[in-house]
Amino acid sequence: MQPITPNTNQTGMAGRPLPPDQISPKAVVLRLSKIKDIARRNWKLLLILTAIGGVIGFIYDITHKKQPVYNATMTFNLGGGGSSNSFGELSSLAGAFGLSQGAPDASIFVGDNFLIYAKSRPVVEKTLMKTVKINGVDTLLVDYYIRHSGILDEDWEASDTLQSFRFGKSKKPEEYSKLERIAMSQIYTRIKGEMSVTQPERKSSFMELRSAMQDEMLAASFLENHLETIEQDYRQKQTKKTSEMYQLLRTRADSIAGMLAGTENKLAQYMDQNQQMVVAQGQINQTKLTRNSSFLSTIYYQALQSADNMRLSLIREAPLFTIIEPVELPLYKETITPIGMQAGIALGLILAFIAIFLREAYRSVMREE
Repeated sequence: MQPITPNTNQTGMAGRPLPPDQISPKAVVLRLSKIKDIARRNWKLLLILTAIGGVIGFIYDITHKKQPVYNATMTFNLGGGGSSNSFGELSSLAGAFGLSQGAPDASIFVGDNFLIYAKSRPVVEKTLMKTVKINGVDTLLVDYYIRHSGILDEDWEASDTLQSFRFGKSKKPEEYSKLERIAMSQIYTRIKGEMSVTQPERKSSFMELRSAMQDEMLAASFLENHLETIEQDYRQKQTKKTSEMYQLLRTRADSIAGMLAGTENKLAQYMDQNQQMVVAQGQINQTKLTRNSSFLSTIYYQALQSADNMRLSLIREAPLFTIIEPVELPLYKETITPIGMQAGIALGLILAFIAIFLREAYRSVMREE
C-alpha cells in the first residue's frame, strides 16, 4: 500500500513557508502579545521618564516665560529725489567757474541698498539718541529702550554694571565710553532681530517698516522716530553733492559781493575828490573803475541767480517720504505660547523607549545564556 502524498495544488499548501515579504496573521498576533507583555513589565519606567520630562519642561516654561510682543507696522512711499546729468540753465555759469564737469549725482542708494541702509547701525544709533516724548514725558529713547525692552532681564541679568547702566544724554559715537560702546553694540544686535524693512511688491516703491518689541509705546515711538531719522539722514546723503555745489556758489557770490563793494567805494571816493577833473589820466582811472564796477555787478547778479537755481535744484532732488499707513494704537499683541512642557514630554517618551529597548535586549541575552 503506497503512502498518500499531500496535494500541493490544494488551497492550504501545507508545509510551504510564506515569502519573506509577507507576515502571517499568527505572527502579528504573537508580536502584539509580546509588545503587550513588554508594556506590562515596563509601564512604570515609561510613566516615570515621561513625567520627569514633562516636569522639566514645565519648570523651563516658568523660568523662561516669554513676554508678549507688540507688533508695529508703518507703510511709506519713497519717491522723488531725481537728478540729472547736466545743470541745464546753470551749465554756462558752472562752466565759467570751472565746474561744468562736476554734475551732481545724488542717487547714492538704489534698489535693495536702501533696505540695508535703513537697518544700518549708524542710522539706528541716531534714532536711539533722540529725545522723544512718551506718555507726556521727555526721555532719551535709548534709556527708555533699556528699561522697557526686556534686555535687562534677558541679556544683562548677570551683569550688575549693565543693570544700573544708562546713557543719560544724547551722544555721538566718538563720545562713547568703553562701557557705552559695549552696551550700544548689544542693544543694536537685539534691535536687528526686532525690526525689519521690506518692500512688499518689487514693482512698487512702497516700503514697510516693522518692529516687534515688549512695550507698546516703545515699538510705536521707535518706528515713528526711526522713519524721521531715515528721512533726514537719507536726504542729507542723497543731496550731498548738490549741497556742496550750492555752498560753493554762495561762497563765490559773497566773494564777488565783497570785491564789488570795494570797487564801488573806490569809485565814489575818486569822484568826490576829482569833481572838476580835466586831466585825461584822471578820466581814464574813473572810466576803469566804472567798468570794473559794472562788470562785477553783472557777475554778482548772475552768481546770485545761479545760487538760487541751485537751491531749487536741491529741493527737487531731495527724496520725498510719504507715510501711507502710520502706526495705529493699540498695537497687535502677540502672546508666545510656551512649548517646553510638550518638548519635555516628547523627549521623555523617546528616552523611555530607548531605556525599554536596552532593558529588553539585556533580558533576551541573559535568557539565551
